[in-house]
Amino acid sequence: MADNIPTLLQQALALHQQGHLQQAENLYARVLQIDPRQFDALHLIGLIAKQRGDLESALNFFGKALQVDSQQAKLHCNLGASLQEKGEALHALASYETALRLQPDYAMAWNNRGNTLRSLQRYQEALDSFEQAMRFQTNYPEAYVNRGICLQEVNEHAQAILDFEDALRLRPNYGAAWFALGFSHQQLQDYEQALASYQQALVLMPGHSPAYYNRAIVLIKLERYTDALDDLQQLIDIQPKSSSAYLQRGHALRHLQCFSEAVQAYQMALERGGDAQQIQYHLASLGVGASPSMAPPTYVADLFDQYAERFDQHLQQQLDYQVPQLLNQALQALRTPQNAAHDVALRFNRALDLGCGTGLCAPFLKSIAETLDGVDLSPKMLEKARQRHLYDSLYCQEIVEFLTQSVSLYDLMLAADVLVYFGDLQAVFETVYTQLEAMGIFAFSVEAATEIGWQLQPSHRYAHSENYIRTLAKQVGFELLELTLHHGRREQQQSVSSFIVVLKKS
Repeated sequence: MADNIPTLLQQALALHQQGHLQQAENLYARVLQIDPRQFDALHLIGLIAKQRGDLESALNFFGKALQVDSQQAKLHCNLGASLQEKGEALHALASYETALRLQPDYAMAWNNRGNTLRSLQRYQEALDSFEQAMRFQTNYPEAYVNRGICLQEVNEHAQAILDFEDALRLRPNYGAAWFALGFSHQQLQDYEQALASYQQALVLMPGHSPAYYNRAIVLIKLERYTDALDDLQQLIDIQPKSSSAYLQRGHALRHLQCFSEAVQAYQMALERGGDAQQIQYHLASLGVGASPSMAPPTYVADLFDQYAERFDQHLQQQLDYQVPQLLNQALQALRTPQNAAHDVALRFNRALDLGCGTGLCAPFLKSIAETLDGVDLSPKMLEKARQRHLYDSLYCQEIVEFLTQSVSLYDLMLAADVLVYFGDLQAVFETVYTQLEAMGIFAFSVEAATEIGWQLQPSHRYAHSENYIRTLAKQVGFELLELTLHHGRREQQQSVSSFIVVLKKS
């Protein structure tokens, strides 16, 4: 009867390779009835369990196979893949290491090891592992894609694109590679290329939800709001409970000025478990519900992380942004007439750029301050600011929280287009006042409100009235040195008026 085992295994393996899993499993089971310790049957029936997602059964069969023969690299590789899917990354890594000790040129094990290292955020080791996989198997599109995804994790999107393109040269109909290529183009703000890549991904992977979602985001960036709504509807048809789809639908409808429909979309996102704080903020900006006292920090950080690459160019070339120049002029006006006549420079000992962003105010601040620090919520904006080499220290933190915890005192604090994300300014004024030296200066801009007090606008930015600023400054203990109305920027082809304010700690 034992003589039938090779024939049964051959038949089972053929069925397995053809995707006939149940028939193959039945034959492997017949082999194990004949010989319960038959290695190939234990290993391969475990592999079928893994393919079905039954990881416990897979690990059970792989464990039995290990008791028969622990020197098979493929078994350790499949064991590692099961452990990886189960979320046991360190145990998976150990299995891949064992497989590679047994078979150093095992390309799949190198590739899988790279994926596990990436999940552990050990990115350089992961990149090295993918490199080894491609060294031992030159025609390996999966390894190119996985290395590209790892490069995406470390924000090396230009390099990642080269890997995705190599993968597509090897396998032109590789849908996952097209999707990943689209994502890197999207992160580099090359939206037309991203759009083309997502289109190809959807041709190859119809119904792929992430591609519909990302393509909708790109279409919104390209101001093709109606097309974005079509993609979002496709996504909602596939995933009716997707809060993200409804949230983006709300954004697209807002851009189309379909405000009542936008409100409905935001409410649907809220019902489906979306971020309540952010969604309530969006609704409040459309007049639904009470306005929060400030924008959610997560919203501000996400907004400016996405905006970082094109922030300077967009503000200066498209929005006619004037606030840094206006604040610089206001500070220069602090020089006494005598000092101005003798061209005596305005000097501060220690300055803090609140919500510094990419550092647009740093050049003039550094010229008047011995030491310049900056604080901002957005890591990507701070990275741009760091590249200017003008700040002595940079901090990633919410500004009131930073000031509350700071042990440093400053004789100048500046907030350019930052307080537009705060409604109630009392906490900002009080913490600034506390951390200013005696006679210290606080200079900032706010958008001018048409009503008394402060209000959240449809632009998601707060506006403040002149009376509100004057009253609060006096209440906290500031002396008002300047409060003037200027053109600060443009928004949807309309001039936005800003107050330029200079206060002194009395």
